[in-house]
Amino acid sequence: MTVQGNARSSAAGRIVVAMMVTFFAFAATTGSAGASADGGRPDFSAQARGLGLTSSQAETLQARADGYLARTGGTQVAVNKIELQAGAVLLLALPGEKYARDLTGKSGARTATYCPYDWMCAYSGTGYSGDQINMYYCNLRYGIPWYGDGSWHNNQSAGTRAEFFDTNGNLGWTSPGAESWDDVAPWGWVGSISPC
Repeated sequence: MTVQGNARSSAAGRIVVAMMVTFFAFAATTGSAGASADGGRPDFSAQARGLGLTSSQAETLQARADGYLARTGGTQVAVNKIELQAGAVLLLALPGEKYARDLTGKSGARTATYCPYDWMCAYSGTGYSGDQINMYYCNLRYGIPWYGDGSWHNNQSAGTRAEFFDTNGNLGWTSPGAESWDDVAPWGWVGSISPC
């Protein structure tokens, strides 16, 4: 009997060990499915593939997102979307596309001048093209990471004025009241914008 008891104990032990190894292997693979190789941020490669981006395009887009994250902080929540400080979102134009669009919203479609009502929007390119920062809250300054010419659209409630601050934090210019816009605006001197 003792020999059988030890054999059963040993077999049961092997089963338990095998189950634990299987469980931990499964947990490790499912736990990292959404993480990148460095484990520090989600992996958006499946989303990029779903959009029809090539591996090279996905890598280029991620490199742009990484550059913005290094300069502006924030949290990347989609292949082309970074949530910045309270009330601001940075949208990246997809490779081959002229305008940024929110892929996580109800509609991915947008027009060249799209800026949600009650928001102040800044664009990296002229004519409301390129990457886009949407800013909402008054009395907060949102950093502008661009140089060269871009554009902006103040689509806040009627009469609301946006303040443009230089790289030293000094008020350099105040926009006309909403709704107002500039399809060719120099970003070189702008360090931040307060929507109102």
